[in-house]
Amino acid sequence: MERKVEFSKGEFQLHQNPNFNYQLNRTYNVSNGNICEIIELAGKLNGIKDWEKEMKILAEKAVSEGRIKDAIAYFRMTEFFMYDGNPDKIIVYDKSIELFYQYHYELFKTGILKLDHVPFLEGYLPVIHAKPVGECVDTILIHGGFDSYMEEFLPSLLYLQENGFEIYLFEGPGQGNVLRKQGITFSIEWEKPIETLLNYYALNDVTIIGISMGAILAPRAAAFESRIKRVVAWSVCTNMLELLLDATSPEDRKVLTELLAKEDRNTINQIMYSLMEKEPLIDWGMHHGFYNMGVDNPYDYMLASNKYEYKDVAEKITQDFLLLGAEKDHLIRIEKYKEVIDSLTNVKSLTYRMFTAKENAASHCNTGNPKLVLDTIISWIKIIKSHQSNIIDK
Repeated sequence: MERKVEFSKGEFQLHQNPNFNYQLNRTYNVSNGNICEIIELAGKLNGIKDWEKEMKILAEKAVSEGRIKDAIAYFRMTEFFMYDGNPDKIIVYDKSIELFYQYHYELFKTGILKLDHVPFLEGYLPVIHAKPVGECVDTILIHGGFDSYMEEFLPSLLYLQENGFEIYLFEGPGQGNVLRKQGITFSIEWEKPIETLLNYYALNDVTIIGISMGAILAPRAAAFESRIKRVVAWSVCTNMLELLLDATSPEDRKVLTELLAKEDRNTINQIMYSLMEKEPLIDWGMHHGFYNMGVDNPYDYMLASNKYEYKDVAEKITQDFLLLGAEKDHLIRIEKYKEVIDSLTNVKSLTYRMFTAKENAASHCNTGNPKLVLDTIISWIKIIKSHQSNIIDK
């Protein structure tokens, strides 16, 4: 198979709000939208309602002009800022997914990719399975985190496939289809969907890649699952509650921390609802958290999010571990890498790579240069596996 994957590259200053700026960049360099249209759109955004309205206009315009690739990106990102309860949310989600599978029909028809529904709980885990081109280098399970669809990672899947990897790209509880169509919310027991997939496909030696919040979930699964041999944490994500608190001012952070210790539900809810009115990043993060955690107020969401970390099980992680950071992540302070590294006391090996602005990879999950990150992961896996082969040969 000839190499077909082309990645967008670049990090641009598109909006003064850090989260809008990041998500606009994501619309271009992950979802593959048109940068000229995105730049024009950025000037029309004063709030989340503007985002929903203007992004949907772009999506419908792209469909009318037959630009389906762009339309997929815009419908995807229209749904992104729609809150649970919006009657159009699932309609827009369905439109994005429908267009995606229509646009990539030949990949599935010819067997280059296969879409599976793996039974799980009362529903299923959607999985895109790709067999490697040529000799198999390794088998990879890959998943996103707090707010991604598996479909947006298709270029990464195809690139890994072309480089000799067998890939299982999936969504678990709290994500994509599993949340939106099946109503299954997040579970900290990420080892359970992983166990289900490993059993279903009879896999015994895999690398797991967790992206964004997935960089909490994948290591947690590894702590309980010995069939995972290598772990890639594609983000220095430590604790979801800490990320939420870091989005507030130092003064609010101090007060909220003290109130959480006192279990003062009412005061915390009052403070958080006030902050949500003022800051779109906090407002969206809280509402999406309500949705994917299955709660309905800030206090309960904060309690739930505090469970999402892996330092409490870090001593059980014994695999080879690759940690990927970003120099100017608007969600995660750069100093967090030390906390992660210090917690991983029993890993077989530990490699840390921080990507920089000079590499167009300084933003959250290095979205400005995904090819560079994938090449880093590929090289790391080959080095680790080569080292293991040398030990066996001796």
